[in-house]
Amino acid sequence: MCLEVKEDEGEREREEGSCLRPRVPAYSSSPIGALRQSLQSTTNSDNMAEDIEEILAEIDGSQIEEYQKFFDAFDRGKQGYIMATQIGQIMHGMEQDFDEKTLRKLIRKFDADGSGKLEFDEFCALVYTVANTVDKETLEKELREAFRLFDKEGNGYISRPTLKALLKEIADDLTDQQLEEAVDEIDEDGSGKIEFEEFWELMAGESD
Repeated sequence: MCLEVKEDEGEREREEGSCLRPRVPAYSSSPIGALRQSLQSTTNSDNMAEDIEEILAEIDGSQIEEYQKFFDAFDRGKQGYIMATQIGQIMHGMEQDFDEKTLRKLIRKFDADGSGKLEFDEFCALVYTVANTVDKETLEKELREAFRLFDKEGNGYISRPTLKALLKEIADDLTDQQLEEAVDEIDEDGSGKIEFEEFWELMAGESD
């Protein structure tokens, strides 16, 4: 499910559309960490086999068949793997948009041994992750738009209750307690007024 926040006769609706929340296997213990994980899924894992298994479980049969066709087309020698250098070309063939920097990170992630070769399960996990990952620039743009919609009066800031509602839209799996803790962390000075910049810095992990 992807999140699109929009105005419709004064109401905000959740729809499938603009992807604010890529696939995430699990939340971290920190509320802010959980929110970051809800928005980004390109970090390395200590157990790649489990990561791949979790991702494959989310891919339906028709997608697997589609991935198999492209994989076989590039695995001409039927050796059971493709070269990592072919991924960009394959993604173009699949008409899948991708961010070059993000793709390089994901290739390094799924080609954990650095062999330059990706087997079919690794290929499926990589392609699916790319399709469900938002690059940082796009993420900031979409979060800024969501923030603007919640800032009804155009003050350049939102209140704590409004921030909580916004965070709930972004990560609806968080409990009320986690949301409160996240709001406390973002509103460090306790002013009750949260500007986008301080919200974004913490969400993007750019705060000191």
